[in-house]
Amino acid sequence: MSWARASAALLLGVLLGVSVACSGAAGAECQIRGVVVDVQDGEPLVGVHVEGPQGARAVTDPHGRFVLGGMQPGESGVVRAWRSDGWEVELNLRPLAADGVQIVLHLAPH
Repeated sequence: MSWARASAALLLGVLLGVSVACSGAAGAECQIRGVVVDVQDGEPLVGVHVEGPQGARAVTDPHGRFVLGGMQPGESGVVRAWRSDGWEVELNLRPLAADGVQIVLHLAPH
């Protein structure tokens, strides 16, 4: 993913209120909350497979939303989303923090 595309994904995430949230307690788990949209028209996509750090997995709901759990504050890694027709996207995460990171995944033909 290009820097400009990743930046656009992060900016759109801020506008849509999609976040990575962790509680401040030691040993607390983080949840990655997000939405997957079509790169061509920005519409949310249902039934998209999403995988994150530590093997967390989800499938998007009718509004394109997903939740991944089981990460710890300070972890980083890749969130990947894909469909069976070959559309996919990957986004490198910054280390997870209590104040959150904003993301939206823009699915595109690969």
